[in-house]
Amino acid sequence: MLKIFPKPKNIQLNGGSLPLSSQVELCIDSQIEAMLKDTGFNYADSVNSIFLNCIHGKQIAFNGVCLASVPDQGYTLTISVDGIEIDCSSASGFYYGILTLGQIVDQCKESLPFLCIQDAPIIALRGIILDIGRNKIPKMKTLFEMIDMLSAMRINHLQLYMEGFCFDYKKYHYLFSDETPITAEEFQKLSQYARSRFIDLVPNQNCSGHMDQWLSRPQMRGLAECPDGFLYDNLYMRPPMTLDVSDEKAFAMISYFFEQLLPNFDSNFVNVNLDEPFELGMGKNKEKAEKFGRGKLYLDYVNKIHALCNAYDKKMLMWGDVLFTHPELIDELPKDILVLDWIYEGDATFESHCRFMAQKGIGFCLCPGTSSWCSFTGRTDNMIKNIADAVSCAVKYGAKGVITTDWGDLGHWQYLPVSYLGFAHTAGDTWSGKQVSTESVEDYCNQYVFMDVTNKAYRVLYDLGNYYHKEYASLYNTTLAFAVMSSKYSFSTAEEFSDRMQRLLKISENIARGNGIPFDKPYIHINYTEMKSYLKNIEQRLLELKLSCADGALIKEELQNALRMIRHGTKLYRVMTQTSSDRQSYNTEMDELFIDLCGIIEKHYDLWVMRNRKGGFARSIEPMQHLLQFYTKERRVEE
Repeated sequence: MLKIFPKPKNIQLNGGSLPLSSQVELCIDSQIEAMLKDTGFNYADSVNSIFLNCIHGKQIAFNGVCLASVPDQGYTLTISVDGIEIDCSSASGFYYGILTLGQIVDQCKESLPFLCIQDAPIIALRGIILDIGRNKIPKMKTLFEMIDMLSAMRINHLQLYMEGFCFDYKKYHYLFSDETPITAEEFQKLSQYARSRFIDLVPNQNCSGHMDQWLSRPQMRGLAECPDGFLYDNLYMRPPMTLDVSDEKAFAMISYFFEQLLPNFDSNFVNVNLDEPFELGMGKNKEKAEKFGRGKLYLDYVNKIHALCNAYDKKMLMWGDVLFTHPELIDELPKDILVLDWIYEGDATFESHCRFMAQKGIGFCLCPGTSSWCSFTGRTDNMIKNIADAVSCAVKYGAKGVITTDWGDLGHWQYLPVSYLGFAHTAGDTWSGKQVSTESVEDYCNQYVFMDVTNKAYRVLYDLGNYYHKEYASLYNTTLAFAVMSSKYSFSTAEEFSDRMQRLLKISENIARGNGIPFDKPYIHINYTEMKSYLKNIEQRLLELKLSCADGALIKEELQNALRMIRHGTKLYRVMTQTSSDRQSYNTEMDELFIDLCGIIEKHYDLWVMRNRKGGFARSIEPMQHLLQFYTKERRVEE
């Protein structure tokens, strides 16, 4: 039985088979050929590579026919006694037909079954957002390889999220001399390469909130709404993060960003974000907010950014979080803006937001997550449920697309392969329109992503991403092992630890309530013996994998260090909650934690630079360095 990913709409087997051959006669419709050349895709090499390892036999006729009746991005693949034919109405349809043919050839080593496959995606825009704005900026090789992977999965939209100095804005390079940003020339190459793989590489630059890396510089502090910082959610102080939306100097900086960034992309879109402007109207604009309303302040700024996008002939994408808290703004929002709506918890649903936007006639995309961030190895079950809900609601309410996010909150400590399962589930669900079977994604990942001889790689990552179930904690958007090591919950004394854990539970409770998730009592009931056994079993299975992909050895090393981080965070929580009363044991544990974390950091750097640029690494591990100082101080405290 043929296994094709993503699952096609219709497959008809007709009996009989076509002998395979390494000799292929290409015959491409002139209209298709022109469209393919426009993208830069080398169809001849791709077709020939499919048959490269096949046995020699009679010459196969390969035809590409342009038919207007085939849906955009769709194709009809026919294999008969006359050869192979792909009917399509677009270059991307031809490309996706080739991908399906490649999977069939891989499974049928001597002859191809006579068949007819009719297929097209249920969702037109199928995307990924990769965070490069918080510490971790991939090398070009990593980005090219990622484009290849996503394209093979039939993802056709990619954004590289930027909030810090991720792009080499020449005017401000003196403020970020230790950073290693992507240059204009590099973005141009990436955009062109993505286009040749039928992916729209969309420029992405935050323009209001999440500007803390910029506002941390004394020269920029004056552009902040609250230059001295602000009280977040009545829980703790945070440094300034949001621009003063009334400051013309701040807007001039954003205008300069657009001038330098946008010309490097072929895309008709630009994502300006505009999310989480926490301090908006709390500082310099407090009087205006009280007089006209916080929503009016926001809408005026949205209109200014919208006009800027129009000047570059770009369609504006923005997050919808402020709009949902100020629904009175919706009717005044420019109608050509595409709103992005995020929800990252599998226990929540996009349903109410979708219903509201559909009723208002707003164009929108739904944005679930890979659940990789703040977790070390993801939260697999949460990710699968979250993506499936997004796709179901997108189809039901007519969303323009689904774009799965892969963030880098609090250091971006997770390794890229942790997100591969999320990419694959996104691809399968957005193409087929409903949650694909785990077995289908598993087969594809094992064969084409990890190239695992044992066919067990997917299941190892699946289980590794479910370690959070063994924490038995009422946590959202993070895991316990990660939280106790992160900057958001950092502590300088043993007495502060309990306070930070209470903050962790309170923030998770707020996330649950904000997402309409029933919440009873906050709790943490971790079973250390069970967790140790669970992680040991996964490590044994990980070591048995035989990954044939080019980075197979690196992936295994990354997952092993991720396991070590989970164990470290788990042990730290145990020590702080169970051992502090026994001073001798406590001192011994502090020594062990110090030595272990030193080794984790050393290995983490070696792995980091294999895929990513060096800039940002030191900033990323600041919470780990803080822990090392804590371990040292605690060990030296007199009994």
